[in-house]
Amino acid sequence: MRVQAVRMTPEVQQRLLKSRIEAQTLTERDILCPVCGYRIQRVYSDATGHLSVKCQKCKSINILNLAYFRRIRGKVSR
Repeated sequence: MRVQAVRMTPEVQQRLLKSRIEAQTLTERDILCPVCGYRIQRVYSDATGHLSVKCQKCKSINILNLAYFRRIRGKVSR
């Protein structure tokens, strides 16, 4: 079975370019599987909401609230 290539419209190309430009100022963070610790997703700093993910390693399926899986860095005492 052959899959035909889908051509992108100029409108879609423009949206992709805009998205890439907007993301240049954001930081990325990894979302780790709560069961085994394997990296299951990479999100940008402005990502919010819920995400349904399946771990490639342990095969567990989880619904994650991205607000609960943020890393909060403490102040460094001097």
